[in-house]
Amino acid sequence: MANSDRMNDNNSYSYLLLAGVLGLAIYFASQALQNLFWHPLSSFPGPKLGTLTRFYKAYIDGSPSKSFVHALKEFHGKYGDVVRVGPNELHFSDPSAYFDIYNPSNRWDKEETLYHSFGEDRSSFGFLTYKEAKERRDLLARRFSKKAVHEVQDIVQEKVEELCASFERNCKTGPINLFYAFRCMSTDVITYLCFGKSIDAVHAPKHEAPIVKAMDASLAAFVCFKHSPLYKNMIMKCPPNLSKIISPATAGLVDLQVLLRKQIEEITNDPSELAKLPHSQTVYHELLSPEAYHSGTVPSSESLYEEAQALLFGGADTTGTTLMHGSFYILTLSDVYRRLKAELLQAWPDLDQPPRLSVLEKLPYLTAVIKESMRMSPGVASPLPRVVPAAGATISGKFVPGGTVVEMSSQFVHRNESVFEKPNDFIPDRWMGDNGQRLDKWLVNFSRGPRQCLGRELAWAELYLCFAHVYRRFDLTIHSSSPKALEFRDCFLPDYIGPHLRADLSPVAA
Repeated sequence: MANSDRMNDNNSYSYLLLAGVLGLAIYFASQALQNLFWHPLSSFPGPKLGTLTRFYKAYIDGSPSKSFVHALKEFHGKYGDVVRVGPNELHFSDPSAYFDIYNPSNRWDKEETLYHSFGEDRSSFGFLTYKEAKERRDLLARRFSKKAVHEVQDIVQEKVEELCASFERNCKTGPINLFYAFRCMSTDVITYLCFGKSIDAVHAPKHEAPIVKAMDASLAAFVCFKHSPLYKNMIMKCPPNLSKIISPATAGLVDLQVLLRKQIEEITNDPSELAKLPHSQTVYHELLSPEAYHSGTVPSSESLYEEAQALLFGGADTTGTTLMHGSFYILTLSDVYRRLKAELLQAWPDLDQPPRLSVLEKLPYLTAVIKESMRMSPGVASPLPRVVPAAGATISGKFVPGGTVVEMSSQFVHRNESVFEKPNDFIPDRWMGDNGQRLDKWLVNFSRGPRQCLGRELAWAELYLCFAHVYRRFDLTIHSSSPKALEFRDCFLPDYIGPHLRADLSPVAA
């Protein structure tokens, strides 16, 4: 009798398990049919797996040799200008679509999956709505305006000169790793301007600053965070020492996070600490001023920390990689190198009298080189997703229903042959004269619209000063000219997978 009861119980459990499996199968099958045939986006073409599930993107991002932004080129070649890349997601390739999505008059929300994958939800970068972000962005804009950047140009120049001094110290012992060196400089600039003290990354042996290497190592983790919020929360909410054990590659980043949290806690607990900072124009001075907010209340220490992390990643990486990409082409194209050196020598005849930023901004060929470097650099590699408002919108001549996630990578503007002749060639002359003014509209490395990059004026200043100082103070030859140095995976920011760009440098006599 007892055996019979146990058999009946086992059968009941088996039936329940079978019913559960069948129920899940029916649910997923119905979702698949809904996505394929009855979804509002069912008329848009795209890969079938992408139509069925958002985890198709996770599969692509998980590949060691491929990433989503590269897959998009294949998709558009097969399906046309508009591709359904997810169940509720469209990517566009027609350049005009960029200005429909990232239009200054749009107040479209950011999409949560990407923007909440960095642990910066309560920052100017991570706020999803325009309304949430506006007050913080308006506040920060005062420190990153063109006028404010010109006021602190001596600080930027000081960090560039420290980079050049490190080149002089190290160039006799072998080639310089430009991949690390430029990003060390941009890291030192943003940390000093934002937090009142520099990381001093340019002084690291071989420019292999732990924080720069840690930021690189963290990029793959952000991809995992995007597709698995559970993993993100586990890493972000664990005690620092435990996080290092779980994910050793992010140890340097965890140490930086601890430093930032400690510094912010000290200042929020005792605002008099502000008086101890080296200068009175830091971002902290704005963020910690109650008068700067409509509510009269300073944000929480957690929000201030997340803002600090967002500013660090946003300010350190893209400028450094633009300098690296530009240098690759300058050093492999002898005519570009010669013309840039000649213009800098004419504008800066005495090495002991470096020109001001306002002078460099008027140099036509240097400006053209910078613009072409921006165009050829991936900047932020990923498309920046936005949510179409409830009423829907017309994008590139096609009506898109409300609630749809829409996006476009800047690569599809910068490498479009209908806008840029020979788009894969580095041609600074395209930016000269009247034709250059026409093309300015299509330079979208800082994005466009009300959520475009806050630090664009600072980036311009760093690029002018760094290109000018490095190519005026040194003669450079590329140590290895493989284009593999520019290969990357899309981890929101580019994760470079090829050999690092290195150059042999020698200081000029005069």
